[in-house]
Amino acid sequence: MQLQFLHINLISVFEYTAGMLDVMLVFFDSFKMFFERIHSFIEYIFERLPYNVLNRLIIYMIIGFFTALVLLLPSILFSKLYITYRKNKKKLLIQKYSKLVVRFLIDDLSDKELSDLKRIKSKFHRKVITSVLIAIDTAENKVVSNQIRTLYLDMKLNEDSSRKLRKRWHHKIRGIRELSHMRVKKDNKYIMDFLQKPNEILRIESQLGLIKLLPFVPFAFLDSQEKPFTVWEQINVFDLIRKNRIEIPEFTLWLDHWNDSVVMFCLDMIRILKQRESVPKLMELLNHENDLVKGKVIRTLVDLESKEAVVKLKELFVLEELPNQINIIRSIGQLRLESEMDFLVKKSNDEEFKIRMECCKSLALIGESGQEKLKVLAENGDEELKRIIKHVLDPRI
Repeated sequence: MQLQFLHINLISVFEYTAGMLDVMLVFFDSFKMFFERIHSFIEYIFERLPYNVLNRLIIYMIIGFFTALVLLLPSILFSKLYITYRKNKKKLLIQKYSKLVVRFLIDDLSDKELSDLKRIKSKFHRKVITSVLIAIDTAENKVVSNQIRTLYLDMKLNEDSSRKLRKRWHHKIRGIRELSHMRVKKDNKYIMDFLQKPNEILRIESQLGLIKLLPFVPFAFLDSQEKPFTVWEQINVFDLIRKNRIEIPEFTLWLDHWNDSVVMFCLDMIRILKQRESVPKLMELLNHENDLVKGKVIRTLVDLESKEAVVKLKELFVLEELPNQINIIRSIGQLRLESEMDFLVKKSNDEEFKIRMECCKSLALIGESGQEKLKVLAENGDEELKRIIKHVLDPRI
């Protein structure tokens, strides 16, 4: 009986194989006929065209483009269909896993369902689950956040995130975001290495990630900041400070940093956050060798309303370049220091037009006493000074 059954199965296999061979032969015959007709068509055209190398080249180019179109069209259609399929599948999976995660949070998930969830191996499914966990997580609710982090670790999704750090830069960024959101610190040292990469986007994500991963020393990355700390990076870091409850350090800690871009960032933070206790350290920086840093120090001292800094600034006036001289004069007006009006009157006779203009503006800012001084100057001053004072005192400006 078994031999008969085996015999029948063998006959079925042979018949199936024979049938497949017949189909393949028919296909190859059709393919051969198609190319023979194309060849005949080309020969037909060449016979009726005058013999010319250019004519033949054009015909071959047309045939090449047509063949490429025939080959590419199915692949384009297939890729479009595949992308649509993946998008729809992802949407359905997001709905499915969102419900499961919510049920997990309210303790409505059975042990079997939880076990099945943890056993998922598909990379695509695990990627969707990670995005769902991050989307549901809310920083305001610590209980929910801790539960989601526990599920993330139990499913070993952190290992998937860690592996992304070894791939191309856009995968690295995704890995950093996932690990920092879930507060997984195992790869901190690896993320810190990205601070020295030339890719600016990767550096920004590394900085933001480390701020979240190092809550007690969130700006420790500044210590090892070798690359220029760009304005775009600074904006992103400040935005993260503004949106999250991050402990603000004393930015004077990095005012001696050898990287001037880091120093300038710290000066901006001191100015924005009004860290007035930084004034003594800022006074030391007035002798900084970089004029851009020095100019920002002056503006910071003015914004911190440090009147004691004005005496020091006046001493440096003659030694400074024009931009810093203008900042010093501007600081007197912004602080409305009546005691410094004589200094402004004296400098209003300077040969440099910009200095004269700033002196007059600062006198006007001081108030009525400063405006009275301007009127006296207008009576005895030269034509240029009279025009400047008229412009400054114009009520329409």
